[in-house]
Amino acid sequence: MVTGAWTIVLTAVFAATGLYGVWRLSTRRWQGIETVVDVSHALMSPAMLVMLWWPMAATGQWAQMAVFSGLAVVFFYQLSGLDTVPERAGAMAHAGMNLGMVWMLAAMPRLMSGEPWTTMLSWSAVGLLVITAAWWLVHAARTPGHRTLCGCHGLSCAGMATMLALMTPAL
Repeated sequence: MVTGAWTIVLTAVFAATGLYGVWRLSTRRWQGIETVVDVSHALMSPAMLVMLWWPMAATGQWAQMAVFSGLAVVFFYQLSGLDTVPERAGAMAHAGMNLGMVWMLAAMPRLMSGEPWTTMLSWSAVGLLVITAAWWLVHAARTPGHRTLCGCHGLSCAGMATMLALMTPAL
């Protein structure tokens, strides 16, 4: 369970990224996959906050897993129509974040019992989320006009990695 200052920091991270997604949804028309990205943030942030504050709550766990799995499928499907490496990497990163969310929902009860296989997979997911967060932050620094958006993605990914690391027992 996450306690202390980390609870406050992660609450701020997920509240900020969720509100940014909602703000983008409220100020723009449908823009294809960009809108799906915003929906993903608007749904994922409250789900992360529920996990943070009520870790054992089964608040629509299976429904959440279905929604985030569906979003991952949308991002994987999007890959076929993308031309550049950054576009493909972005779609893969979003698919990975949604699958990371599914893993966190599925693994949380098992992590509390200390099953070795869930611990190992969780640390692998933490590593992938850290790499993805770094990629987004580098992309934010190099991409004028999209710095805030890429920074939001990086912050969300870093928050997920931090929360999963804090929930996962040491190896």
